[in-house]
Amino acid sequence: MMNSERKELFRSLAQLSSMGISVVAAIAIGVWFGLTLDGWLGTSPWFFYLFLCIGIAAGFKNIYLIASREVRRDDDATA
Repeated sequence: MMNSERKELFRSLAQLSSMGISVVAAIAIGVWFGLTLDGWLGTSPWFFYLFLCIGIAAGFKNIYLIASREVRRDDDATA
């Protein structure tokens, strides 16, 4: 495997792992925040579900942003 191919492979793996980490982190933060609010306000499980959905949406938004940045970078490199 050539050196440039190896660099490209590692760059792709890094992007994939950052996508996964950002999704998990967004969902975990949403769940934690929802559970914390439910504990303080005694509204279980409403804030949990609300912030779970917000965390999932934020995770997908992060995937979209990372993927669009990569597509833009690839388009600039080939142009």
